[in-house]
Amino acid sequence: MRIPRRLAPVALAGLLTLAGCSGGSTTQAESGAPATPSPSATTATPSPSPTPTPTPEPLMPALHSQTYEQAQAELVRQEISTALLKSAAQHKDVTLPRDHDGWYVCDASPRIGSKVTATTTVTVKLAEDFSDCTTSFNGYLHQKNDPAYTPPAPKPKPVPTTQAPAPAPAPEKAAPKPVGGSMITCPDGKQGYACTSNGHPVVDGQFCPKADRGRTLKATNGTTVTCSYDPSVRPYRWQ
Repeated sequence: MRIPRRLAPVALAGLLTLAGCSGGSTTQAESGAPATPSPSATTATPSPSPTPTPTPEPLMPALHSQTYEQAQAELVRQEISTALLKSAAQHKDVTLPRDHDGWYVCDASPRIGSKVTATTTVTVKLAEDFSDCTTSFNGYLHQKNDPAYTPPAPKPKPVPTTQAPAPAPAPEKAAPKPVGGSMITCPDGKQGYACTSNGHPVVDGQFCPKADRGRTLKATNGTTVTCSYDPSVRPYRWQ
């Protein structure tokens, strides 16, 4: 079909418009281009929580020769709870009073250096006088209270005679002997020049009972010592 010359430009424009609508745009699938992945949010990997370092368990300190009050303070200083602290008398024939803060620790458990947990019971054995810590008669402070102790037999009474006894000569005044002139056996079975009031040999430098305060006796090394109070060392000491 022949198009009149005056209508040719209009027809050409219509053809170009149809061509643009049919092939002006192509999808990625039609063009064969690879699909571009859409960006996704990066998931953060949580860092592991640090493992807490366990607190080491405290160790049993040395409480020997301290007062009960000082022992309590030492346990607190070592971060050991005193809730399970138990106290008892060192000797079977001694009753521990309600107020015993000034009594001395003779023995304690568990042993020094042992680990003390939150459930460990700490037990201390106490004596009113620290020198009594070394005195024991099968666990008793006084020998007469020991069931195994047998007192010496009483001396036999003299047999009466029919004759009148001869008058006794006037006693001669003997020169005073120094205390502890020769070795004797003390009630605890040990020898010394003199014995303490609780039955032990007098040893230079050792603690002495309060009952011997001011006494001057001869020690096992042959020197003369006095039971006196030294403010730097408690309690009394032979020196």
